[in-house]
Amino acid sequence: MEAWQWAAIAGMLLLLELATPGFFFAWLAVAAAVVAAVAWWAPQLVWQVQALVFALAAALAVLAWFRFRPEPAATAEPGLNRRGEALVGSRLVLDQPIQNGRGRVRIGDTSWPVSGPDLSAGTAVRVVRVDGNRLVVAAE
Repeated sequence: MEAWQWAAIAGMLLLLELATPGFFFAWLAVAAAVVAAVAWWAPQLVWQVQALVFALAAALAVLAWFRFRPEPAATAEPGLNRRGEALVGSRLVLDQPIQNGRGRVRIGDTSWPVSGPDLSAGTAVRVVRVDGNRLVVAAE
């Protein structure tokens, strides 16, 4: 393959990056651009060596992203967009009894599944932790 072909592949990968969510194709585009530069500098390289350079450059680009990516900004609301985690420590009243470890609690206009020791409806509980979408509670 020639250098211009690798440059075209890099351009197509960048366009694909713009058209898809996430941040994946950019690293492949960087790798294709590296191979384009290598192919321009050494046009006698066979396609197998170019493919190896592409694979190595892609792996290094992804590793560099994981090593040097920016840390998410700290926020005063660490539970933002994680409603279940924001409920840890809350005192609630059981809407439905906990039987065989499963029950429900009403928070606002939403009914949440809970797990914990068997308790009757109307019992005050405290949220201990979140397990998926289920609140783990203990008797208050």
